Amino acid sequence: MEMTFVSRKDLKDLEWDNESKSWNRPDIERNELKLLNQRSTLEGSIRLVVHIIVIAAAGWLTVFAADYNILLAVVPFLAFSFMVGFLNGIEHEMRHKIVFSRRFDWLNESVYFLIHTLLKGGTRIQRVSHNIHHRFTMVRDVDPEPAFPEKITTKWVRRELLRQLMTILTLGIPSLFIALWTLIQRIGGHLDPRIKNRCTQRDLKVIRLESFVILIINVAAMVALVLYRRWDLLVLFMLGPQVGNAMAEFWHRTEHISMMYNTKDQRLCSRGVKVSPFLKFFFGGLDEHVEHHLFPAVPSRNLSKLREAMKWPVAERQNVIQCWKEIYAIARHREQHPDDVFVPDFGQKMEDVISGHGVPTSK
Repeated sequence: MEMTFVSRKDLKDLEWDNESKSWNRPDIERNELKLLNQRSTLEGSIRLVVHIIVIAAAGWLTVFAADYNILLAVVPFLAFSFMVGFLNGIEHEMRHKIVFSRRFDWLNESVYFLIHTLLKGGTRIQRVSHNIHHRFTMVRDVDPEPAFPEKITTKWVRRELLRQLMTILTLGIPSLFIALWTLIQRIGGHLDPRIKNRCTQRDLKVIRLESFVILIINVAAMVALVLYRRWDLLVLFMLGPQVGNAMAEFWHRTEHISMMYNTKDQRLCSRGVKVSPFLKFFFGGLDEHVEHHLFPAVPSRNLSKLREAMKWPVAERQNVIQCWKEIYAIARHREQHPDDVFVPDFGQKMEDVISGHGVPTSK
């Protein structure tokens, strides 16, 4: 795998500026950007309905197969979990409120809450965290979302992939109790300081209340399913989302791992991933991650159009296996050369990088 590494000091003009807090972005004509920012209630509704139908079908098939032989239920259960995990795609767009038109914001918030109840998360804390993430992507000690070390190692990469695999093999049981414990901690006001320091008092109250409600709903559902001996539904709705999260992470964790910290160029700190047309339907634009970070208000359906409108070089996306191979290769290189930074291939020269118009490809 041929890759480019540059000494960090050679990219000093692309360092993050804590005073200006501004990103390098291409110029797009105002009216064109306005059109790209338009939401579509019809498109969003179709995506949501199709996603729900696929989840329901996989869930029904799991229960049906389990009545004959538990082993027959393994594949449909994994399919069910996979599709539940990939609710992250439309959920992510709902964080940005770009799925439905503004007059359907009530629907956006309702579905957004239901998804987080299923995934045992929290809408307000996720939105606050994600606002910070977009404003300060990969800025050290500010962005709360890169849950990985700045100087990753090959050992860490192997351990991360093993963690995802073990979550699946253990049916997400440890992950379930970790999620419930996280909700309990939030009820007690224990949050990541990077998030807590940027929350208003109202945010903090909503986070605690919402965590309590989601915890009660999930615990009540678990108790009811146990009392009625609905082990099938218990596995589907309590453990399925945890298994699905681990599956989805295999794709979504590639977005920033091993990329450059403290830079003002999103193309250096974000990574897209190439997916099949089927998966792209459910991905919510997270595959075109660089474009999304440059213009977060553009719905996923318009990100390909945005890429053309930008007329700005963005690295070609690789499939998820190639992304993890790249991550591992970067970790291996930086174990020997910790001051080097990985630079994606944009087909332009170093001078263009420094000026903010591209990045180098010289080896």
